[in-house]
Amino acid sequence: MYPNPLIYCTCWDPWNLGPRKLIKTPHPLPKTLPGKPRDKAQAEKLEEGGKLPSEVIDVSPGYKLIRNREQISVTLGDEMFNRKKHLESDFLNKVKFSRTDIISDLEEQISELTAIIEQMNRDHQSAQKLLSNKMDLRCAEMKQKFENENRDLKKAHKLELEKLENSYKDALKVEKASAQEKLEDMGKEYKYLKNMFHMYQDSIYEEMEDKWTKRKAEWEKDEKLEREKILLQQKHRITKKFELESEEEKRKINESFSAVFENFTREKEELINQHDEDLLQMQELRKSKEVIISVKLLSCK
Repeated sequence: MYPNPLIYCTCWDPWNLGPRKLIKTPHPLPKTLPGKPRDKAQAEKLEEGGKLPSEVIDVSPGYKLIRNREQISVTLGDEMFNRKKHLESDFLNKVKFSRTDIISDLEEQISELTAIIEQMNRDHQSAQKLLSNKMDLRCAEMKQKFENENRDLKKAHKLELEKLENSYKDALKVEKASAQEKLEDMGKEYKYLKNMFHMYQDSIYEEMEDKWTKRKAEWEKDEKLEREKILLQQKHRITKKFELESEEEKRKINESFSAVFENFTREKEELINQHDEDLLQMQELRKSKEVIISVKLLSCK
């Protein structure tokens, strides 16, 4: 078979959908396949009508490849067969085989793949049936084994449970007797500790009484000393205050005495001046009197 990259092979599965039923193409193919779209617009209409996403690939003029999830179709148009001779010669030189060879190769591939797929389906069905039988047998064996083991485990569990119950009962009796003995011992210890506590309480009470008596005497002594100290401080404060007040009074008395003395001195000077003036007036009056007497004597004569 000639290795042409444009030949479609059914083993190509880009969407990983697995094997699909092959579509047989009638032979020989006409120039234009009936019911197939000849241009891209018709292909898109067909895609929208079928509601399946399709991809249109223009391989060459007049050769369209349409593929979707269900099938792949090829459209051969008039352009592929009515091209000019030099284009046909160039195309034939490049491809090196004719339209009939392409169709025969496709049919050969389809027949081979169909045989392979049918053989794979038969092998798969036989293997599936064999595995199903083995699984059924294995399930039955495992179910029987599980039932037997479950029965044995239940018996062993029941025996173990009875054994544990008996051992727990014996241990409970021993623990109960031991707990009773411990309870009696604890009762005796409680009585002893109670008596010791009362004795300790009495001794603590007496000791506290002694301490409180001593503390009271110390407090009274401290209080007396504190009172004397406070009284002494008050005495010093009052004495100091009295001294300050005495000094203030002395200062005020001295100031008032100085003021009185100054006033007395001033009045004394004024009186002395007044006395001098009075003496002068008396002398003048005497002189006037003598003059008057002398005048009277003269007038009498």
